[in-house]
Amino acid sequence: KVYRNEGVPQLFGGATMASSRAVLVTVGQLAGYDQIKQLMMLTGVFEDNIVLHLTCSTLAGCLATLLTQPLDVMKTRMMNAKPGTYAGVSACAMDIAKNGPIGFFKGFIPAFVRLGPHTVFTFIFFEQLRLNFGDFKEDLAKKE
Repeated sequence: KVYRNEGVPQLFGGATMASSRAVLVTVGQLAGYDQIKQLMMLTGVFEDNIVLHLTCSTLAGCLATLLTQPLDVMKTRMMNAKPGTYAGVSACAMDIAKNGPIGFFKGFIPAFVRLGPHTVFTFIFFEQLRLNFGDFKEDLAKKE
């Protein structure tokens, strides 16, 4: 139906926003987790255990939500708008900016409730696998 009524380009209408969001989630989760873990380990307060993993993964989930929420707000606003309401992403951003910077973070708590547990479980499982079965990269380096 989209192809018939609006053409091929509209089939990929949300690809830019979705791929941008995916990049920001990845940066927030992976880079955020590694950086937070490294900084917390340097304090000498934390050991490489479940408490550290839970803390770092929760903070990484918060960071990922913080990075992606502005895009999610714009995506939702554009999807719910009548056709022609916004000329593009920048017009939508300017409209949201009228509410101040906090306008881009509307719905932060529900978004974190959705993304936070996913991030926590991902990294806790990863770290438990690493601690119980070894580090794959170290094993490869020993074989070479």
